[in-house]
Amino acid sequence: MVIRSAIGAVLFLPAFLSDSPMPIQQASSIRHVTIVATDYAYQVPAVVPSGMTAFRFVNRGTHPHEVQLFRFLPSVSAKAARAYLTAGNVPDSAADPSGSVLIAYPGVTAHEEVLIPLVRGERYALMCEFRDAPGKPRHTTFGMVALLEVRP
Repeated sequence: MVIRSAIGAVLFLPAFLSDSPMPIQQASSIRHVTIVATDYAYQVPAVVPSGMTAFRFVNRGTHPHEVQLFRFLPSVSAKAARAYLTAGNVPDSAADPSGSVLIAYPGVTAHEEVLIPLVRGERYALMCEFRDAPGKPRHTTFGMVALLEVRP
């Protein structure tokens, strides 16, 4: 067992001593966007540049919030995307089936981040469908939605 540990250390050490670039150095090319939730809105840029982007979620509201982050299909215009978000209802036929959700309680920054390779021309929806209590309206009803557009 000691021999395996020593061999593992010997094989691992050259990676740190090597002159070749390490994958960790690519982190500098990642853009960071912070999505701030308040009661009942998002503070986020309406336009972001293309490229690898990490999204962080901060809740400065007094209620728990989420951000559902998903891409609209290319056939959905900006006008149609805004109309869906304003209605608080995005049909499955308008959105990419994949997406991500970050959740944060009041005064908390989510520990996780979402990493997305943004492509020029794409549009992303941000929605909070939480309720303050059973039987209360979803936060989308209060306007807790945003549209993010990817432009150069």
